[in-house]
Parts: sequence; C-alpha cells; structure tokens
Amino acid sequence: MTTNGNILVVDDDESQTRLLKTVLEADGWRVLTAHSGPQTIALLDSGEEADVILTDLLMPGMDGRDVLEAVLERRPEVPVIIMTAHGSVDSAVELLHAGAHHYLEKPTKLPELRIAVRRARDATETRRELARLRRRVELPADVVGISRPMREILETAIRTAPTGAPVLITGESGTGKEVVARAIHSASGRAAFVPLNCAAIPPAGFETELFGSRKGPSADGRREQPGAVEAAHNGTLFLDEVTEVPVALQPRLKQLVRGGTWQRSGDSEEQKTTARIISATSRNTAEEVAAGRMCPDLVSALDVVHLHIPPLRERPVDIPALAHHLLARLADRFQLEPADLAPDALAALTGYQWPGNIREMESVLARALALLSGRKLSLRDLPPHIARHAGNGARPVPGTPSAMLTLEEVEKRHMLNVLEKCGGNKLKAADVLGIDRSTLHRKLKTLQLAALQL
Repeated sequence: MTTNGNILVVDDDESQTRLLKTVLEADGWRVLTAHSGPQTIALLDSGEEADVILTDLLMPGMDGRDVLEAVLERRPEVPVIIMTAHGSVDSAVELLHAGAHHYLEKPTKLPELRIAVRRARDATETRRELARLRRRVELPADVVGISRPMREILETAIRTAPTGAPVLITGESGTGKEVVARAIHSASGRAAFVPLNCAAIPPAGFETELFGSRKGPSADGRREQPGAVEAAHNGTLFLDEVTEVPVALQPRLKQLVRGGTWQRSGDSEEQKTTARIISATSRNTAEEVAAGRMCPDLVSALDVVHLHIPPLRERPVDIPALAHHLLARLADRFQLEPADLAPDALAALTGYQWPGNIREMESVLARALALLSGRKLSLRDLPPHIARHAGNGARPVPGTPSAMLTLEEVEKRHMLNVLEKCGGNKLKAADVLGIDRSTLHRKLKTLQLAALQL
C-alpha cells in the first residue's frame, strides 16, 4: 500500500496523538507517535524515517523548542510544524525564525492541518533532491557556504540547472561569478562550457568572436570562422561582463537569448542553437540601461533567473572553509605540501574586509604558500595590512596563547564577539554573521555554548 509519507506526531496528550493519528492515517499517511522529547530523539536516533514532524509546543520537560533543536541537529532536511494554543502564537512565530517550517493554532482545523503537512512533505522532497544533486555535482567550496546568501544561491543554481532558462549572475569583481556559472553548467549535464570575456574583446572584433563570420578566406584558408555561439551548441555560453557587449550588437544578442537564432557575420542564413546562456556582470544593469549602454529588452531577456553573489565582507562566516579550500587547491597547483592555517592567521583572514573578494584572497594565500617554510601558515606569513586585522576575527581570552587555539576555538570566539556586540541578540548576530538563527544555535550547541541566553 502506498502512503503519502511518514509523519511523526509529538504530544504529551495521548488523546490528541490518537486523534491526529486516526485522521492522518485515514488520509493515507504512515503515522508514528511520541509523547515526549526524549522519546522523539530515541525514535530519530533509531533510524526511523520521517518526512514531516508535527509537535506540540508546550510539553513538560523537553518542549517543542527542544524538539525543533534536536531535529535541526539530526535531520535538518525534515520540516517541523509547531502546534500551539492561541496564547503562545508569539513563541511559535519566534520558532519560525529559528527554523520551524510552519505553526498551527489549537484546536487545529483539519483543512489547515492537511494543507500544512502536504506542503511540508513537498518541502522535504525538494530538500532531499537538492542534497542528492549536491553530492552528484560536488560543487567547490567557493560556491558552497553555510551563510544564508550562499545557501540560497546554491539551491537556486541547482534547481535551475536542468532547465534552459537564461541566468544573470551579478556581484563585485572577484566574487566567483564564473565559478557559479560553471557549477550550474556542471549540474545541467550539457556539453561544452564556452566562456567569453566581453570586456576583453575589441568592439570591432566582437561580432566575429560571438557569431563567427563568412566574409572570405581566413588566414588558414577557410571561408568560415566559427564563433562562440556555434562552439556552445548543446552546451553553455557564458558571457562574462555582458554589459560590455557593443550596443549595436545587443539586438542580435537578444534574438539569440529569446529565440535561439543567430547568423554569422556576412551570412544571410539563419542558424538555430540549443546553447544555454549564462551571463555575468560586476556593474549595475539598471544604471547601464539609464546611461544608454544597455538595451532594456536585452537585460530583460538575460535576467530570467538572477543570482547575486554578495562580497566576502558580508559573509565572513564562509571565509574559513573558503581559505582551506583555496590552500588545498593552490598546493595542488604548485605541487607543494598542503599547509594548515594557524588560528591567528584565520582570525586575520576573517577580520579583513577583502575588497578584491575571492580573487584577492587567492592571490594572498598563493604568495604566502609559495614563501612558506613550514607546514603551518601563521600571522607572520600574511601581508601587514591583513595581519593587523587578527583582533577583529576573535575575542581574546586572557592567559590563553593564540598559537594554542584550535580552529573551533577561533570560530567560537568570533561568534561570541559578534553576539556580545549585538547585546546577546541571536537573531541580530545571525544576520551579522550571514547565517540563519537555527544554524547559529546549532553551532553554539556543538561548541557547548548552549547555556548562552538571549
């Protein structure tokens, strides 16, 4: 017998759990029940599958808030619906910010319950599909991050990858726009990835570079010269710094994006391509349109799916993983032994603003690695203008030498420092760190800081 999925109902009121079990089973769900938080954890730890968890908020001992935290730690892909009496709605709304999927007021209306669990089940399937795609694509650390903006970019990129929808990626120079474009292409299963740096092509030669030409014999005797569009057939054409496309050619580019049709220079024959167009720019497209440098119809055609990559200074929580990833990649490129990051160096990297973003970090780490004499990159290996920011990335603890700190300790101190400056407000601190509150709470608990109060 097929079911809609598995629901775990948690409530200390046994008559309430029996009622919900009867109703949900009649709708085709497989229902498990628990009457306390510890019983819920035992079920999850035993390997029981759950697509949705429906829990009461007010329970003795371990309440719905604790159940939510336990689920976020053990099964973050499983949505939690909070059931609460009218007087506790404010608490339930707060839990939405902490990671709950939805809340229902008691007494629960059956139509609302049915809609809520169906939508939650759909959310579970989406999250699991995203997890499968992440494992298949193996995106690099420059794309993946724990910060909220990077997770949203990742999910949007993976969802749109199998489609042919045009994607416009914006962000400051050096933020990794081409890396994201290549990640989308990698997840799409398409053929070649053809990058074209529009800012590096002289205007006079742009038409030929993009569309190819049939004007006469070329230097190698051929009458036809293929362009990037032809090379990207069945693949992905990546137009970096697309705002640099000459205005005179923008109507033809719009025709390519909208209809997939194009012509070689000097040729009246119309061609058809299945190339997927991904474009990127470090400029503000609205300002470019206002200045007359961009055709508004072209921007509209390119901007079907929009991904904006925030600069590193707005997501310092991603810097540790990114720095380690870059060090490993650079060591492989230079055929050197991988280097570890000393806590003081990591604190400086985290505290620095990185106006050049990932590109600047890669350059700094490449120089440090090339000149490194040992196996650990420390503060003295960094440029002075970066090293002096070591105090911004962690809060010093008297009597503890910085050289003895672990990576976990540096991260813990950085979070404590931000929390202190935010007056202990976790929601505000999570925004400053660039992560959601549930992630911050899990990290604090993992670091044995769960006693820290709002």
